[in-house]
Amino acid sequence: MYEQMTPTLMFILTIVPIVFASPIAVYWFIRQDNKGARPLAYLAVTGLGISAIASTFIAVAYPMKTIVSSYPWLTIPGVFTIQVSFIVDFLSRYMGLLTAWLAFIIGVYALEYMAEDYRLGWYWFFYNLFAASMLLTVYSNNMLLMFIGWEGLGISSWALIGNWYKDDDELTFVGKLNDFVLGKPAWTTPSYAAYRAIATIRLGDMFMLGSIASIGLLTHTLNFTSINWASLINSIGTVGIAALLLLFLLGPFTKSAQFPFNDWLLTAMTGPTSVSALLHSATMVAAGVYIFMRLTLSLYSAGALTSSGVLITYLVIIYIGLLTALLGSLFALAVDERKVILAGSTMASLGLMMGITAAAPYLSNVVTIGEYVLPTAVLVAFLYLIIHALSKATLFLVSGHLIHETGTRFNIGDLELAKRMKLAFYSTIAAAITLGGVPPLAGYWVHAAMDDLVSSISQTVGWGSYALLVLASIAYVAFLARFTSLNFIKGGSVKHSEAEHGGLIMATSYTITATVALATVAIPFTLHVPSVLIEPGYDVYVVSIGVFLWVIFIIALMKPRAQSLSGLTTIFERRYYLQAFMDVVLAGFGKVLIEFAYLISHGIDVLFNTLTPSLFASFSRVIRRIQVGLLNQYIKYIYLATVVMLIIVLILVMVYG
Repeated sequence: MYEQMTPTLMFILTIVPIVFASPIAVYWFIRQDNKGARPLAYLAVTGLGISAIASTFIAVAYPMKTIVSSYPWLTIPGVFTIQVSFIVDFLSRYMGLLTAWLAFIIGVYALEYMAEDYRLGWYWFFYNLFAASMLLTVYSNNMLLMFIGWEGLGISSWALIGNWYKDDDELTFVGKLNDFVLGKPAWTTPSYAAYRAIATIRLGDMFMLGSIASIGLLTHTLNFTSINWASLINSIGTVGIAALLLLFLLGPFTKSAQFPFNDWLLTAMTGPTSVSALLHSATMVAAGVYIFMRLTLSLYSAGALTSSGVLITYLVIIYIGLLTALLGSLFALAVDERKVILAGSTMASLGLMMGITAAAPYLSNVVTIGEYVLPTAVLVAFLYLIIHALSKATLFLVSGHLIHETGTRFNIGDLELAKRMKLAFYSTIAAAITLGGVPPLAGYWVHAAMDDLVSSISQTVGWGSYALLVLASIAYVAFLARFTSLNFIKGGSVKHSEAEHGGLIMATSYTITATVALATVAIPFTLHVPSVLIEPGYDVYVVSIGVFLWVIFIIALMKPRAQSLSGLTTIFERRYYLQAFMDVVLAGFGKVLIEFAYLISHGIDVLFNTLTPSLFASFSRVIRRIQVGLLNQYIKYIYLATVVMLIIVLILVMVYG
């Protein structure tokens, strides 16, 4: 029954939002008129609402067991058949629910936020395509089908990050205007940010597609639930599987902004805030982590998660993830732009999700929820993904409202602003304490589980992993308090106010997501896995860390700025010079290569188009002089050549005897 219903539901989830957004795209193509286009924007959001209802049906009505629906798609004779295959399991049913509803709520917010935009048709078509592509990625059981959704995310992100392509409003930039490094701008415009995003993620996508093709050719299937990983490992060996997995994971690394592929994420804040909220909560950047979790489940189900090649790969990912978490937290703690701060924190959270998921092969314990069996590390990382998505969506939506209200993208705000924007202040506090890991909210129980998992594997993978986790957690909670304080308590008085932008629709949207984020405190107590989510939170050591995080939160709330760190602030504002390195050093190296290639090309061109023809022309002229048509002349030449050859032979005989 459920297998038969799944294709219809997948159509509703992935096609209906695009169909409902098409009228505004067509209208805008014909006539750029805001007044006429706005009603069609409501139609686009309606499509998202229908998709959200379909995801709710899947989450509520489907039994708690893995359901796979597969149908033949493309056949490669003598090799294998590629299938359209969808999966409803623990990950997809709740990730789909989260994605669809956040896309809808943020879409409602955008009805007001984007009402006067000069590109409404473009925005709404690609926004809905963005959401639909993520849902296709989430529910796909087939790697190629998943990759189609994956690429939809990429093209949509390019379109939306560069939505304000005119680059005519400093409010949409990232970085301080007129700040130069090595003669290059340290700030980023929307059009350039879109280019940097698509260029970075395409790099990882090429290797990912190659690895998908290799998996298909070697295993004769592309379905996550059907891949015989054990046989594949036996065929290509430890080094082979490690290389194959790392190539596959270059896609998730770039999309989920793992170090050193993270700079595009920080500059992607040039897009509309509603896009940032969706991109950073439950779509593109979360897609990389989600696919890593899906891959981990596939390896676990095939009994290959603890093979030596997989262990090596996952060890590398543990440290890349936790290092990314620390760098992202420090970045968020240092800079002064609202959305860029949140981007840094997203980078940190994605690093935590990657690092915790990668701990799965080093842990023997699993959890059972209904008929689902999950590695404990995957469950903990996934729950953190949910909490992060709701909290981060809230903080981004509040930031967009603040930018409209204050007329600046930099932190500013005091208690007067908090009184005037009570719902925004409430929502920021709710999201901050939920995400920060302070007791007794949901973030605390998940952080306690993370602490327990990483400490239990530290003797195997090294205590550096635990140190990175603790340092990242401290910096993370400090940034959340600092963000709250600089925008509502001690950020200075607001002189500029555009109250007409502070509508009820925007405020209602982020109030809903903030309240749901607070309500996630019930999750650890309703999953019936106390040994994973409850018991670690009662450990005296973990409780003391939770109390310490509360102290850090309060201190940072009261003293959000530290003048002694101004030097570090400059380094982080320039994103530790990574953009300058790419724009100057790498670009310069590329220019040298181009010049060298040009010289080689020019040399070949001269050789074959100038020198060689000239040589043949000269030889031809000599031949023409010799070829006179007189027999006695030819006999003279033959006689002369014969004499010369005889002389050479005599010389050789005399020399060599």
